[in-house]
Amino acid sequence: MKNLFKFAALAAVCACAVAPAFADDYVTPTGVSVRIGGFYPSETDTRGNSGNSWLTAGIDFKLKGMKLPVLPRGYFSLSLDYAGKDDYRTAPLLLNYTSGRTLYWSAGAGVTFARFPEDDGTINDKVRFAYSGAIGMNFRNGEIPLFLEVRYFGCEMPRVAGVAVDVGARF
Repeated sequence: MKNLFKFAALAAVCACAVAPAFADDYVTPTGVSVRIGGFYPSETDTRGNSGNSWLTAGIDFKLKGMKLPVLPRGYFSLSLDYAGKDDYRTAPLLLNYTSGRTLYWSAGAGVTFARFPEDDGTINDKVRFAYSGAIGMNFRNGEIPLFLEVRYFGCEMPRVAGVAVDVGARF
């Protein structure tokens, strides 16, 4: 947990350093977003066996032409993420909906390809239902829009659920 707080503090300092470049005229992403950061597992047993901070990385692909008139203005994307440390891994593949400009929110659902040890020593590697919810902030740094995001990755098996703090870029 101490490492996650260090990472969050570093991300906050970076965000303050680029604060003058806030995107008042933020451009909608053209298709691909990449992110990297730290992941904090939500289950105490998992943290005890694998540590408090894991590496996380992800990629989003914006889906063009998908709209629902009942949702606020936004876009759908398909994302693939990875979080893991030692024998614990999760790779959620999600359909997401994102709305907002400078401040944004996102929600998604799909499946995760999880792998973790059971209490009896066997390895559980089943595909499971997964979901996520995120809030983030977009920044403008030259030609590449940057973002800072906090995302909860949930799973029907809470051993691989947790919170990710990521920084990323949109292309």
